[in-house]
Amino acid sequence: MRSGRVARRSKALNLEVNRLEGRALLSTAPTTTAAVMGRAGMNGYYLGPVTVDLTASEPGVPASSLTTEYRVNNGSFTTGNEIQLNDSGTDVIQYFSKDAGGNVEATQTLTVKIDTTTPHLTEHATPTTLWPPNHKFDTVHVSGTATDSVSGINGGRVSFFVRDEYGQVQPRGSARVRANGTYSFNVQLQASRLGQDHDGRQYTIFVVAHSGSGRDAVRTAVVTVPHDQGHSRGNGSGSQGQGGDSQGDSGDNWGWQDQGGNSQGHGNHGHGHQKHGKGHGHG
Repeated sequence: MRSGRVARRSKALNLEVNRLEGRALLSTAPTTTAAVMGRAGMNGYYLGPVTVDLTASEPGVPASSLTTEYRVNNGSFTTGNEIQLNDSGTDVIQYFSKDAGGNVEATQTLTVKIDTTTPHLTEHATPTTLWPPNHKFDTVHVSGTATDSVSGINGGRVSFFVRDEYGQVQPRGSARVRANGTYSFNVQLQASRLGQDHDGRQYTIFVVAHSGSGRDAVRTAVVTVPHDQGHSRGNGSGSQGQGGDSQGDSGDNWGWQDQGGNSQGHGNHGHGHQKHGKGHGHG
């Protein structure tokens, strides 16, 4: 009789253990997903402000009973589901969710990279006047700096091309950006102009720097073959020419226009070129 009671008690105990194990298996923690919204660039960068939405879910549990916490760059944890990031740099977000029963999700980590600025680019050409107009090719030395403190200069190089108003001599290529941010290259331009071109022939040298995030910066320098030495209008010794009307708005593109009027590029650095009284404008 005694052994029968022990057997019945053992069977009841095993049934209760099985029930408890079943409950343990059904008890889970929430899962949080992160959605990143912003203007995407290259190499994982965003080009402007970013919003991160955190959404928690758990099978059979209403979302309203779940709580999400997050922190940015090792700050204090805050309860919430939306994070706004505005500044250039790299932000590390840690987050987790928990349910009303005390089940807590393992902390997750998200890295967001933002680059809101264009590269810093300068350009200088020497000489800016080719004389005499003897039809020979002269060497023009171009130098400057190209830096980007957030995402660097893509490929460690700048690209360049020459726009000859006669459409004849238009070399192009690229130049290495040194560790200190400087670059230099030479182009061969022909010292010639038409006799009836009273304001001279102009070569515009474009230099373009691309950041690692996909933002562009453009600068120009102008080299002139004057009609005569007393009527040179070259003004390309610096990063920009003077005169003309050029404007850029959003994006990172630039436009070109040869005949009068206004030139408008659509970019954070919109650049236009127009030949109307030899004006060169930069947006």
